[in-house]
Amino acid sequence: MPASLRDAEASIVLDALNDVYALDDVQDVVDRACACAVAVTPYRLALLSLYFGEDVYIGLAGGPEAQRQRFLDTARETSHEKRVQKRSRIWSQHRIQDTAICFIPEDSDIGFSHSYVASPERDSGDWRPNDRLMVFVRGVDGEIHGVLSLDDPVDGKRPDPNDLGGHLAVDRMMRLMGVVIHNKHLESKLRESEARYAAVVEQSHDGVMIEREGTIRFANRRIGRMLDTMPGLLVGKALNDVVRVVDGPCFPGEEEAELVGRDGRTRDVSLRRTRIRYGGDTANLISVEDITERKRVMAQLARSQKMESVGTLASGIAHDFNNLLGGILGYASLLRMRMGQEHDLVRYVESIEQAAERASAVTRQLLGIVRDERVRIGTFPVERVLEELARLLRETFPPSIRIEVDTDEVLPLVLGDEGQIHQVLLNVCLNARDAMPDGGTLTMQAKRERRESGGDYLRLSIADTGTGIEDSVLANVFDPFFTTKEAGQGTGLGLYMAYRVIDRHSGRIDLNSVPGEGTTIEILLPTSAEQRALIHGPRLPDPGEVAGTVLLVDDEDLIREMAGEMLQRLGFDVLLAADGREALDICAERGRHLCCVILDIAMPGMNGWEVARSLRATHPLLPIVVSSGHDAGLTVTAQRGIADVHLLKKPYRIKELNAVLAEVLELNRAADARSENAQ
Repeated sequence: MPASLRDAEASIVLDALNDVYALDDVQDVVDRACACAVAVTPYRLALLSLYFGEDVYIGLAGGPEAQRQRFLDTARETSHEKRVQKRSRIWSQHRIQDTAICFIPEDSDIGFSHSYVASPERDSGDWRPNDRLMVFVRGVDGEIHGVLSLDDPVDGKRPDPNDLGGHLAVDRMMRLMGVVIHNKHLESKLRESEARYAAVVEQSHDGVMIEREGTIRFANRRIGRMLDTMPGLLVGKALNDVVRVVDGPCFPGEEEAELVGRDGRTRDVSLRRTRIRYGGDTANLISVEDITERKRVMAQLARSQKMESVGTLASGIAHDFNNLLGGILGYASLLRMRMGQEHDLVRYVESIEQAAERASAVTRQLLGIVRDERVRIGTFPVERVLEELARLLRETFPPSIRIEVDTDEVLPLVLGDEGQIHQVLLNVCLNARDAMPDGGTLTMQAKRERRESGGDYLRLSIADTGTGIEDSVLANVFDPFFTTKEAGQGTGLGLYMAYRVIDRHSGRIDLNSVPGEGTTIEILLPTSAEQRALIHGPRLPDPGEVAGTVLLVDDEDLIREMAGEMLQRLGFDVLLAADGREALDICAERGRHLCCVILDIAMPGMNGWEVARSLRATHPLLPIVVSSGHDAGLTVTAQRGIADVHLLKKPYRIKELNAVLAEVLELNRAADARSENAQ
């Protein structure tokens, strides 16, 4: 080949190399290499197939785009292992020494595609499918990554392996092109990897910072959102100005810290540090997780566990405590009966009863916090609750707080649990006191209200002239464990319990507040005229009249003695049993003479429900009254398979015992009357 031609070929190769160095897209580089190969060799068609792992590049010069696409599809469908085996065989058997060029002999059994578009010279000359020049392409690692196939000779003749001539130019070119293409591929994969990692880092739910020598070198967008700033503004700042490590419980490998915003507000976070190479030096990759919600949930869980422990303790002591209160209330009521209303000391007995009733209400309130305590239904005048509450507040609140009470002259009776309503109002008043540290006025009002939907209602309102509540937290005031007070000064349960109690009374509670002016809480309780009839109750036995025989079953000696004396004062003969087994023995012997059985629920051995179930089997018509110190023991009896059981809540006085027994006797008399009429 003339030297001038070789110079021209060298010029083409150099121009091609200069071009590809400026290209970033690997496919563009492959296409440019194919075009250069056609320009420096006597071939019309150049096919370059390159494989880097799963990435395949196909370049075609001298053929239509559709043909290149067919080659690309075929290359992708061919297994990587099959391609490697075929290339290795050609390289080892047919490579021309000191080059990367291979000629396939005519008798070779290596198969090739016949899908090239034939030129007129190919059809008229002595071209054969194996008349193909192959230049293997090696990358920067020295490994073969593909093949440049040159086909369709311009003169239609088979190349002479002994006279390579201009073919050496393409051999030298592909040595350089292979390295360039491999580098371009690696650069492309690096850019893709960096883009993926950048997307992961920027879209991460956690904040990411890189710190070196105490200075922030990088911050992602999440950190910017946490601190309400642009991430770029954090770069160059001292880490200690943004992150303040605190002592606190953390998972292994974590640190608890606070992010300090521009306005000084902080956000609870956890930090995880990893040593990395960054900018040619060692740095710390810091992952920042917002744990504000986690800490809130963990604190609520801790409070819940604490309340569960309190509930377990409260349930354990409720029975014994109410038995003691039962003895106090019972004997106090008996003492007042003996004294009469005109006795000088009866006011002391009344004070004893009120104290015992308040202690019983506190026990129920404690149980109500830890379980869905039922409302102890009764009727009571709300004026009495407000008078007692006002007297208590005037004695305990600072003198700077003035207590005012305003009620209608005639108010309907409230149907519900007097103790729970008293506790609700007390909780609200305590909050009002805390809102008036410099004094003020606390006003309690009770008004009758007629609703358009029908029925009489009682509206209670408690207003203070305190600091008020911000609008931003008004929606959360009835949430459990929510408080605006400082740590250690509030449990966040007062208004939550108030909401639950009023809701169980089928009422409604609302809160209105104006910051700087005060807060008003309004409670609406349903009532009706029919409730007054409940005060009188059924007809009771006349004095001296023997009303019948009652079996009293309780494992507490104090309760048996006290309740037994009450029953005797009410005109009943009394049989006593200390446990369930003794009660069943008595019923087996004298059951037909009994008018009623009063059973304690919590007894060792057989509990009250087990005894009641046995009595229903043997004495189906015998009235049964069950008694318990807390409402959990008096849940729906139908679920226990026992019907028509009367309930008596401990502690009880003689009037509550009277009411239950009078109801039992009234039902017995009605049943007897129906039986006689049927006969």
